[in-house]
Amino acid sequence: MPKWFGGSTLNPDEIVNPENQWMDQLFRMRRWYERVLQLKKKSETEQLTEADFDILIAFFQNCYHLRDWLESSRPELKDDITKFFENSFEMRACRDICCGFKHKNLRRPLLDADFNLYHEYDHFAAEANPEKNPEIYNVAFADGNDIRKFNVFDFVDRCFNHWIDFLHNHSLLRIEDNAL
Repeated sequence: MPKWFGGSTLNPDEIVNPENQWMDQLFRMRRWYERVLQLKKKSETEQLTEADFDILIAFFQNCYHLRDWLESSRPELKDDITKFFENSFEMRACRDICCGFKHKNLRRPLLDADFNLYHEYDHFAAEANPEKNPEIYNVAFADGNDIRKFNVFDFVDRCFNHWIDFLHNHSLLRIEDNAL
């Protein structure tokens, strides 16, 4: 294989320190997060489309895959990352959403192979303010004999913020990254 000048997109070792290459995925996740924030605003007055749901799914995929990038760039954190996922309902759910939409049949779910990303009509909201979108967007997971249901936008916030907390707790974010 020829050597490319300046490294490759996935392995830019000559231009980016290998232990910091995970940050590309962090910033990619943040860009998808910002798109979701725009969808949240849109959802207040308009119904979301299939393309909008694609953005939600892409966020969860990029959020989960930060794990791969971080483990590859910082192998010394592998055990901490494993514990992080084991101890976080949100991160296990994020993984199930990511892998569920990638594979269709989730054979080894961490929580629920049949999670549900859905919307429901709130007739009280429709009557209270006809200018507002009466659709509520949720994600739900079986949790033992219970069902845990979340507003999908709140759940996206939770997943994103769990990563940010993990990174802060491991001193991986620089001061200029605090805008995350």
